[in-house]
Amino acid sequence: MINEAIEFATKAHEGQFRKGSKRPYIVHPIEVADIVASMTEDEEVVCAAVLHDTIEDCNGVTAEVLKDKFGTRVASLVQSESEDKSKTWEERKSATIQRLGKVPKEVQMIALADKLSNMRDIDRDYPKIGEEFWLRFRMQSKAAMGWYYKSIRDVLHDEYEDVHAYQEYCNLVRKYFGEGPASLAWKNEIKRSL
Repeated sequence: MINEAIEFATKAHEGQFRKGSKRPYIVHPIEVADIVASMTEDEEVVCAAVLHDTIEDCNGVTAEVLKDKFGTRVASLVQSESEDKSKTWEERKSATIQRLGKVPKEVQMIALADKLSNMRDIDRDYPKIGEEFWLRFRMQSKAAMGWYYKSIRDVLHDEYEDVHAYQEYCNLVRKYFGEGPASLAWKNEIKRSL
């Protein structure tokens, strides 16, 4: 089943690349699945990790398509991890933060793995690019990204404090965004730049 999910995701993400890089996008969901596999042996959760961005980012992929191919549970997990792209960045990220504390542990695992993979990308690319790195993202603001990643850290803390993937995530968040709490101060920064 996992190999089928990798094959499906590879086709679905064909021609997509990681933001601002020439790395094929598929490296991200495979890394996310690898991280999830370090936390659970549940094959359906690992499959959902491979497929986690397909509804959100791939033409023609719906929850129904995933349900037909991989079953109701996998489709539901992927749908729970998907953002509504019709909303603004802030609306989507705020909804993710609020929702993450209430979703099943399997969805939290996929979200943690997704964010850890993103932080690993930051750790790979920021040292080569420097401050211009933040311009790759919709908000083009390191402070906005810090708010989001720290908020995810805080929501997952109680459930994942002793999990290696969470500890790695926290170390990377600290390295790039500092120790302090999540802050909405970035909103003032954005207003000033308009």
